[in-house]
Amino acid sequence: MTREQATADAGDRAIGFWLKLTSGEATDADRSACAAWRAADPAHESAWARLQQRLSQSVGRLETVMKNEHHALRRTLLRPARRRVLLNAAGLVGAAVAGAWAANRVSPLGNLVADLGTSTGERREFTLPDGSLLTLDARSRVDLEFTAQARRVRLLEGALIVQPHAGHPALFDVHTPHGQVRSAGAGCMVRLEPQASLAVALQSRIEVLPRKAERLTLAAGEGARFGDAWADRPLRMEDAASWREGWLKARDQPLGEIAAALGRYRTDLLRVSPQAAALAVSGLYPLDDTDRALSALEHTLPIKVSRYTRWLTLIDVRSA
Repeated sequence: MTREQATADAGDRAIGFWLKLTSGEATDADRSACAAWRAADPAHESAWARLQQRLSQSVGRLETVMKNEHHALRRTLLRPARRRVLLNAAGLVGAAVAGAWAANRVSPLGNLVADLGTSTGERREFTLPDGSLLTLDARSRVDLEFTAQARRVRLLEGALIVQPHAGHPALFDVHTPHGQVRSAGAGCMVRLEPQASLAVALQSRIEVLPRKAERLTLAAGEGARFGDAWADRPLRMEDAASWREGWLKARDQPLGEIAAALGRYRTDLLRVSPQAAALAVSGLYPLDDTDRALSALEHTLPIKVSRYTRWLTLIDVRSA
């Protein structure tokens, strides 16, 4: 396991213990398990302390979201027909878990254990310690590691665009669980996907270094997906960074990828059937008005968009 994977796993485990211990259903065994986990590794205790610090800084907003969404979802769950749809789609098992799930949809809990993060529907630009500019897509989070000898950003979720500050002696590295993307000063975009990472060179050239495969050089406008031990051949991907301006530009992309991008800008779950996910999509869609984007897709593709409460939207092929 890589260092970034271990850090992310510790943060996620800390959140899991916190959710359990604050659910109102925690047992002595749960509390003992948390204590044992914290004592097993200094990294675990560090992740727990970091979470508590972030919680204390964000407690007002989090408590408001938890309270409001807990009651709203509880009313939904009391309606049998909708309860079945929502429970099956979201994997919710009770009102306490539902409240935490809803809070996470609005403001990702993972942000509490990351150096920088964005909420649902939020894009944000940051100035890094070396003067580089970092833009995070919605529901994205990173950790930073800046020293006199190194400039590293660890992408834990979502996507980023970075414009490295010129004149620094150290190369700029973006780490993902699959490897790293290296730049001497050229801007680049990196996205973390379920099974791979995507890198796109926005200026000049960048290098992609999978953990267990040969490095790949990308020229300006080229992009490639890569995993631990492989990298695809470069393709033209100039439009891959259009989210920075609030637009989703698609050219014969699977609807499943489009829905995943739109889902970062919606507090409900956006799910697509396998048949609909394979449909090819081309067009320009607004990220800041996803209802309009879904309406445009519904009018140009043989699909039906169905909404179940405010928490679930399903996309399926239209019946003949």
